[in-house]
Amino acid sequence: MKDSRIAEIAWLTVIAIIVAAGGNIVLGMLGTHRWFATVLLAVAVVIALLGLRRAFVANAPTARIDVTKAGTYLVAAVLAFVAIGLHVHWAIGATIAAAEAAIVFDIITIAARPKPAPGEEIT
Repeated sequence: MKDSRIAEIAWLTVIAIIVAAGGNIVLGMLGTHRWFATVLLAVAVVIALLGLRRAFVANAPTARIDVTKAGTYLVAAVLAFVAIGLHVHWAIGATIAAAEAAIVFDIITIAARPKPAPGEEIT
């Protein structure tokens, strides 16, 4: 079985570039449809919160990394909600920075993941 880490890192890098280049534009377009965006971002916050809750497995060897990674995505979702739902100007840049930090942290955790042994399946 091939190791998919390189592909994951490459696609996350593409996503990070897209977020950096167009994040402000997307938030601006969401700002024009404030009610729809508020509902959408509230759902995103709930999903990120559930992801954080799911990442917290007490006996998992990677629990701290998983919780930190899920927490960074939760912060990005909350900041996006604050930027659009509460119309706070400073949160626009903070949202993009938090999303970039979450993606970079995700890339680092993927790169640090140990390679599977030959014949071992990834679960």
